[in-house]
Amino acid sequence: LSCPVYSKVAPAAVEETDSRMPKKEPVAEIFESVSDGLKQLYRSKIRPIEEAYKFGEFYSPYMNDSDFDAKPMVLLLGQYSVGKTSFIRYLLESDFPGMHVGPEPTTDRFQAIMYGAAARELPGNALASNPDTPFYELSRCFGNAFLSKFSGCEVPSLFARGCTLIDTPGVLSGRKQTEDRLYSYEDVVRWFAPRADLILLMFDAHKVDISDEFKRVIEVLQGHDDKVRVVMNKADSLSPEELLRVNSALSWSLSRILRSPESRRVYVGSFWDAPLRHGNFLNPLFESEAVALLTDLAAVPRNCTVGRINALVARTRRVRVQALLLQHLRAEMPKVGSKDRKQRELIAGIEDVFYAVMKRHNLPAGDFPDVSKFRHTLATSEACRDFAKFKKLDPRSLDALEAILSTDVAQLMERFDAIPGGGLAPAATEASPSPSVHAGGAPVAVPPMDPWAAASPAAAQAKEAAAASTPTPADPWSHPPPGGTDPWSAQSLGAALPESEPNRRGAGGGGGAGSAVLDGLFGVGSAGAAQSRSPSCAGP
Repeated sequence: LSCPVYSKVAPAAVEETDSRMPKKEPVAEIFESVSDGLKQLYRSKIRPIEEAYKFGEFYSPYMNDSDFDAKPMVLLLGQYSVGKTSFIRYLLESDFPGMHVGPEPTTDRFQAIMYGAAARELPGNALASNPDTPFYELSRCFGNAFLSKFSGCEVPSLFARGCTLIDTPGVLSGRKQTEDRLYSYEDVVRWFAPRADLILLMFDAHKVDISDEFKRVIEVLQGHDDKVRVVMNKADSLSPEELLRVNSALSWSLSRILRSPESRRVYVGSFWDAPLRHGNFLNPLFESEAVALLTDLAAVPRNCTVGRINALVARTRRVRVQALLLQHLRAEMPKVGSKDRKQRELIAGIEDVFYAVMKRHNLPAGDFPDVSKFRHTLATSEACRDFAKFKKLDPRSLDALEAILSTDVAQLMERFDAIPGGGLAPAATEASPSPSVHAGGAPVAVPPMDPWAAASPAAAQAKEAAAASTPTPADPWSHPPPGGTDPWSAQSLGAALPESEPNRRGAGGGGGAGSAVLDGLFGVGSAGAAQSRSPSCAGP
């Protein structure tokens, strides 16, 4: 991301001592990268308004420069013994420091798995004390009680080059989850959720019931639905009939928590380094589901910058609504008389406040927060004890937010789209072809590294030439069968349909489909796959 980006920055408000002095024109500020532009916009225009209007009390905590510079993050959540740690080992294709796997609740801490030249473990206090890491704010938000249950590690894995994996303790039931932990599990997840680029909700196929504690954790993720992926692990141990019932039960349970008119996509499979069980005719389905999930993970580093631009725009909209709501509450407070009674009336009728602000400023209803959560924060937060002490909204601050939504982000996107040479991704060469995964005999291409770059004319001509040279397969139904054979008989259908690929995972050793799929996506594994390695998954 080394393209200079220019943004119009309004000069600071200075009292004019001489009306005859000419006004200064806005100065074009040069950004060395898109991330630098996002950081400058947030520091100069967004964060001051967040701090003035208590944004951290109602939404996610404030952001730092390290949040924009950090690698994309993948957060894994689930109840105990659903295979979170085994899934991370499946991705890394090796053990990592601090790893514990077992049927009992083994992982007792949050762990960040990052890339490093050699495998080593990092204590939580040392990791959170470095301002260059995205975990710097953890020490201020949760203190030593949480940092004693937080650690990191570095592994020399190609997958870790592109993103950071966050392993979490399994969600327990009862007092073990709410009282025995020395920190609030829901608050920690609330801190990680806006910073994560992908959130995996993992379930065991043998226990898809969602406890009340896990339900509260899932509810924390509301507002980040586009990041959530649901994974059902250990599905190869069920019969097809059992798998159908379990999948339906899981979809029904999630529909009651993740409020959405559409059904949630569930990745079904067995995501670890052991081979699939023999004799299950659904094994090709599990293989294709593994390809789909790993392809989704491979797209995280490539779409990181676009995702952060999208997150900043959504955050700016929430900040604008937050400032207008608190300004309206401040204006409704009486100058004299009982302020406490008026404040209680405003909290009880917060729906009317939302409607008044929406109509007065012509704002969409989708930008407003959840009514019940907003009311609860107003009634319980110490920062909202007196509405009359809310800061008066400066029209120039509101204009700065409008400029971000209308012009500043658009300029960044234009510069991002105008990067020569195919965007952020290096030009494809013969030594580094685009990775692909073969599932069922058909290659599945991984999406291009830069989603904004259009295909070159040479690549389009080569594609057309390859399509023209490919012979059209014969239609088995174009001619009558010889000898008057029934075309719908099992023999005729068997001859017309191609043979299914044998289970690639059943005869292997420890690698199985995990090695085959990851070889295609990330270029790791056997020596033969080393020639097809591509830096496209090594991060932007």
